[in-house]
Amino acid sequence: MSQITTLCPICKRPINKDEDMVACAVCGTKMHRRCVEEELLTDSAGEWLCPYDAVLAALDWVDAVLNQYAHALTPEQRDDIVERLKNYLKLLGEIPP
Repeated sequence: MSQITTLCPICKRPINKDEDMVACAVCGTKMHRRCVEEELLTDSAGEWLCPYDAVLAALDWVDAVLNQYAHALTPEQRDDIVERLKNYLKLLGEIPP
């Protein structure tokens, strides 16, 4: 009988039973504790988030702010935001550099 190995999504290495690990509060993904940066991968309640769910939470926040306050941005501020969004797409490999 084969044993299913859980891989840490950050370092891509197996997580052994005896290792210090944390689990995402949203999806349950397990990660090595040494791989996560607490300041980046916890929510406001101090719950652990995997990188995917942390990004989704941040995007939800950006979405809420833009939907409520986009009208208050100057054209220069809008351009700055657009450029940053383009850089995120490049980082994700969605548009050529």
